[in-house]
Formats: sequence, C-alpha cells, structure tokens
Amino acid sequence: MKKSLIVPILFLCFTPFSSIFGQEGSPFENPQNLQVLPKDISPDQLRGIMRNFAFALGVRCTHCHDSKQDEDGFSMVFETETKETKRIAREMLKMTGGINRDIAALNRGADHKYTRVMCTTCHRGQENPFLIQTVLDNEIEKADASTALNKYSELKDKYYGGHTYDFSGFTLSEYANSLINKGKIDDALEIALYSQTANPNTAYAHTIVGNIYMEKKQYPEAIEAFESSLTLDPDQNGVKHRVEQAKAALAE
Repeated sequence: MKKSLIVPILFLCFTPFSSIFGQEGSPFENPQNLQVLPKDISPDQLRGIMRNFAFALGVRCTHCHDSKQDEDGFSMVFETETKETKRIAREMLKMTGGINRDIAALNRGADHKYTRVMCTTCHRGQENPFLIQTVLDNEIEKADASTALNKYSELKDKYYGGHTYDFSGFTLSEYANSLINKGKIDDALEIALYSQTANPNTAYAHTIVGNIYMEKKQYPEAIEAFESSLTLDPDQNGVKHRVEQAKAALAE
C-alpha cells in the first residue's frame, strides 16, 4: 500500500507567511488551480480548511504542495500538479462531500443533528488512518508479539491522551482475542498478559487471559484469570461457566 493513499493539502499555521510563502504574501488571496473547492472561496475559509487538513493528518504544506529554493529563499508553489497526494486530496474532498450530502438527505426530522464527516473523523492526526489493531497485525506479520508490543508502547508514549489510537484495555484484549481465532495462540497470550498487567482493573483483560489458557489446556492458570475477572465484575455468568469448565477439565 502506498504511503500516500489517503489525504489532503495542508497549511503550517505557526510559521510567518514571509518564510513559508516567499515574498508574494498569503497564498489564500486569489488562489490558483482550485478544482473542487469553490473558486470564490474567501481567504479566511480557505485558510481554515488548510489548517484543518494539516491538523487532521499531522502534515505540512509540502505533503501535497511543491516548494522551491532560489536566490529569494524558500517558497511554496501551490498551482502545480506534481504530487499524487494533492490529487488524492481532491478525491477525498469529493468523497466526504458526497457522504455528508447522503447523510443530510436521510431526512430524519428537523430536530435531527447528523454527524458531519471530516478528515479527522478517520485520520485522527496520522497520514494513513490505521487502527491500532492493524498496526499490531503488521508488526506480528513482520516479526512477533514482542515486536508488536514494543510498537504499541512506542505509539502509546507518543499519542496517549490524544485521539489517534485507542489504547483502552478492552481494545488490546479484544485484539489478543482475535489472534486466538487466527490460531496464533502464543502471540495472543503474550499480548493478553501485557494487557492484563497494564489494565488490572479491566475485567475483560483477565477473561481473555483465561480463554487463552483454556486453549493451551493450562487449567489452573485459566481458573486464576477467570476468578480475577469475577472479582472485578461478579455478574458475569459466562465467565462463571468458564470457571466450571476449567475445574471439570482439571479434574479429569
């Protein structure tokens, strides 16, 4: 998959126009080569859209636009069509516009407030909007669960507290559960034990550890994990049943 697969243009809003755009001033006055955005868009509207693109993808102007360095210094070249990301940006604008029109057309009543789809709805601060589960899958395919957990910790250090990835205990444990279904039992256990340690107050984290130990026929460990889950949430009839299954298997 190409790294440029999803997204738009952008504007780095914290640097003075003179250093980014050269001596010509703001690019939002009389913009050239607009193909999707209205040609009569106001400078303030265009500036806001570009800022939103930059925030949504965590990128800068040069992600989609060309630049040049000459005797006058560094400057941007906005009218060119060199970069694929710029062309993809237009397709993304058309796509989100179409989605929003379709949602608005559902006509659920005058009081209904529909959720408007924006770049950040999917991108959440990253160029390629992968979910954390996909990132972990890629790491396991390249190496193993330990590599995946190292990547998880790296991303958590960088993004925790933001909206880019879901670092909740449920999500990580559910990812371990998906590895059981793929037959990757050892990887599943390593991920699940990490989640159990990192999220000791999440009942589901303990339940998944128990389920994996059941697959491995390590019944004492399974019972311990299930009972830890029940300590946190006693009203889990399914987990109670799993305890009885583990005890029965241990007695055989």
